[in-house]
Parts: sequence; structure tokens; C-alpha cells
Amino acid sequence: MTSWSRIAWTLVACLCVGSARGELNSTQRLRAFAKLPNWSGVWERFDVGAEDAPSDPKELAEWIKAFRNLHPPYNADWEAKFKSAVMLRKQRVTPPTKSCTPLGFPFAMLFPSEMMQVIVTPEETTLLFYTGGARHIATDGRTHPPPEERWFTPWGDSIGRWEGEVLVVDTVASNAPISAEGVAAPLSEKLQVTERIRALDRNTLQDQMTILDPVALAHPWVMTLIYHHVANMPHILDRDCAENDRNPIVDGRISIAPPKP
Repeated sequence: MTSWSRIAWTLVACLCVGSARGELNSTQRLRAFAKLPNWSGVWERFDVGAEDAPSDPKELAEWIKAFRNLHPPYNADWEAKFKSAVMLRKQRVTPPTKSCTPLGFPFAMLFPSEMMQVIVTPEETTLLFYTGGARHIATDGRTHPPPEERWFTPWGDSIGRWEGEVLVVDTVASNAPISAEGVAAPLSEKLQVTERIRALDRNTLQDQMTILDPVALAHPWVMTLIYHHVANMPHILDRDCAENDRNPIVDGRISIAPPKP
């Protein structure tokens, strides 16, 4: 290839990149961006601080209540299974589980000590969680995959639409359990979660959540969650939970491995 050919191909590549950037930052996209609410920053349900629990007695009482409310309203069959799991845990006959895994959805939204960073764009709203993992809520007009093509993951498949400054979200295909009373409280593959998320003011987010599961739940699980803006914290900090993971599970028991070189 001659030097002039190389120059020509370089110019073509630059024009393509410029065109792509122009499309991403089109007037239409900028107008859509301008209509979106500003939810930037980090949010939490309770001011847990360095002690991982509220210092204010009144807020501490609400924090404890929020943990108790993590128990799903199971139907009789699923409640019996859950009580059996709780009893096994009290007898210490349940196998250990790996620590420091992301909470998944909907547990990450419910967990009283979680923090999340919110990023809003015309194409999606992204939630980044302190305990790890990211939730992507597509707002580009796509629909859920058909049931036969859904891939179940801890975060599920979330699609949303804007009704003014309210983000209406529908989530399916999540297989992450909720942790209640120290054991996993699973939900079935029929789980569907709808949310209406909006800002009450610059420092308050409200999530009106309805959890539907005709297989596991006796009735829809409806709740209103309030998140408060964390001052002087523009983004989620990196969290090194287990460092080099020196506690592998060997033969069903948690062991201690030597440090890695």
C-alpha cells in the first residue's frame, strides 16, 4: 500500500468516526438528553456510615424494620420450604456459600445497607452498586426477548420508558434470591417486577415497586422505597471485599488458604 493510500484510508476512518460521533450526539439525542431528570450521584436508603448501621436511634429502628421486611409474602408451600431452610441454618447444617457476590435484583434495591450510583442517558439508566454489579434499564424502545429466548441472570432483563420524569420499569428473567433471616429466599422463574422511579426532590428518590410471582407468592409484594442522596460522594468507590479470596470452600467447609505471592 502506497503512502497516499494509507492517507486516504486514514481520512476515511476519521470521517467514519466523526460520523458515528455526530450520530451519537445528534440534535435529536441532545434534546432527549435535556428532557431527562438529573439523578447523578450516589444514593442510599439509610445513612449507615462506617459502622454499617445508622447512628441515629430513630433511623436505626427503621433500618432494623427494613431487614425484617425482606421476608417475601410466600404462599403456604414456599413458606414451609423457607422455614425449613431457616431451621437448618439454626442447626448449622447448611453448606457455606461464597462471600462477596453481587446481590442481584430485586435484592440490591431492597438491601437496607446498599449504596448505588445512578447514570441516566437516553438509551438506558444504569445503576452501579457498592456490593458489585450493574443494573441496566434499557430505554431505547426495545422489548423483552420472547420467553423461549430469555437467559436468566442475577440482574434479569429490565426495560423502561419515561412518563415525564417518572421511569417506569419492567423486569423479568431474574434468578437472584433475596436474603432473609440469614438464608436465601428464592423466587420462581415467573418473577416479574414493575417499578415507578421518580425524584421527589434533588435529594430524594422514590421507587414504587411491585413484585409479582404467581408460583411463590401468596399475593403481589408491594412496597415504596426511599433513597437519599449521599453528599460529597460523586461516584461509587471501589470495594475490595475478599482481597485475594483466601477462604475457598473445600469439601463443603470454608477453609483458609495461604496468601498468593
